[in-house]
Amino acid sequence: MPPTDTKAELALLTRMKQGDESAFVTLYRKHRDAVYRFALLYAGSPAIAADVTQDTFVHFMTHTSQFDPARGSVGAWLCGVARNMARKQCGVREEPTDPLDLADDGRAHDSQIDHDSPLDRVLRGELAEQVRRAVASIAPHYRDVLILCELADLSYAEAAQVCGIDIGTVRSRLSRARTQLAQRLAPYAPSDRAKEALQ
Repeated sequence: MPPTDTKAELALLTRMKQGDESAFVTLYRKHRDAVYRFALLYAGSPAIAADVTQDTFVHFMTHTSQFDPARGSVGAWLCGVARNMARKQCGVREEPTDPLDLADDGRAHDSQIDHDSPLDRVLRGELAEQVRRAVASIAPHYRDVLILCELADLSYAEAAQVCGIDIGTVRSRLSRARTQLAQRLAPYAPSDRAKEALQ
């Protein structure tokens, strides 16, 4: 997500509330890619992502008063709306998390950690579809924080606001999401690294 000039963005929002169409267009152009990317990674379908993006900005136009600048940025709020829309489109309900599952937040084995940040390379490279599938296969409550923090560049506090959870839970879920993603992408790793991981 691009750096936000909060004052300029709030000024645009004020103009938008007063009926200035160009202010909406400016905000739309600034945030549409992040909203679409979130929806695509969440749902794994370009068609659903397009629908979610459209629904998110329709909601933005018709429910602008729901945005509270004291709780976060416009971008974070839009990602929260997109998250809710994507969950409805995909028919996902978050199951309660067993506290015992969260109690074991041990460090991932070093072989599961890719110190070279392959996600950026993979998203730009030929394995983008495998990454989308791997992300889509992660449990929804882990996938949310992975997409928000790693791909939409929201802070932990913003991701906590979007998901309605505390920052500690964001950190825990992000750790688990990274581990699950590393496991799912392991078959696509270069063979030498795979051999090293097995030793």
